[in-house]
Amino acid sequence: MNFSIFFSMLVNGLSMGMIYAMIAMGLILLIRAVGVLNFAQGDLLMVGAYIACVLFMDFKLPFYIAAPLSLVFYAVLGLIFMLVTYWPLRKASYPVAPIIATMGASLVLSEGTMIIFGSWPRTISPILKNSKGNALTVNLFGTRLQAQFLLIIAVAVAVMALIYLLFEKSYIGIMMQAAAQDKPAAELMGISTLMTTAVTYMLVVVLVSIGGYMVAPVYTVTTSLASLQLRAFAGTVIGGFGSIKGAIIGCLLVGIVESFATVRFSSYKDAIVFLILIIFLIFRPRGLIIDKVADKA
Repeated sequence: MNFSIFFSMLVNGLSMGMIYAMIAMGLILLIRAVGVLNFAQGDLLMVGAYIACVLFMDFKLPFYIAAPLSLVFYAVLGLIFMLVTYWPLRKASYPVAPIIATMGASLVLSEGTMIIFGSWPRTISPILKNSKGNALTVNLFGTRLQAQFLLIIAVAVAVMALIYLLFEKSYIGIMMQAAAQDKPAAELMGISTLMTTAVTYMLVVVLVSIGGYMVAPVYTVTTSLASLQLRAFAGTVIGGFGSIKGAIIGCLLVGIVESFATVRFSSYKDAIVFLILIIFLIFRPRGLIIDKVADKA
């Protein structure tokens, strides 16, 4: 394997690892702020990809209009998702009821998308194009790379950093964490748990759906995109369940391993990823990074 192939595989792996990391970060934020494990995370990413297809290919909207419009759709989707799967069940006799509801939502999103858009694969034109309308490529360290992969990495880093800072440093983020720690006490202090929960869900769905939006021009858009959640779960466990830093590192590792596995073992790339997961579960079940938040989660 020469350097050009190695570097190309590395960039491809990092870009997919970033997509997995966006899914994983959404999972952890929801667990930390609301206490719910969302099994529909991958389906939300898939819906985000289909929304990108509709705006770009069906309505022919330019990127500068389609991008902000899609964010509005994602935020509304997050609010609806919260009102359907969590809010009516938050005081249910069985604490796992909201989690089970996300399993049902996964089926509804998957089957609903297939009914609305059909089962045939869809494609979307590249966001970054050259003068001929083809996917833009750049020469980096003597290697020709699709600019879309670099865009995925840049957007993922920017979005995850922004949401992390919003959650950890902003006033609304502090309120979200306070409500997560003790809802009755937070309400006595004048913090609206409905508002903090709604903002959390909206941020999580926006984060995940942006991943779908970014991956749509690179991969065929089908309902099978929802399966990316499995890799995100694997990366989360490998990195340290409950740790945002660990999840990002774990997901990047999964993406890189998956990318290099396609060179010689393309038929077994999924098996290789989950073999690594099993090894971690046996020898280091708490993951690569252990922190106080991860212990609590």
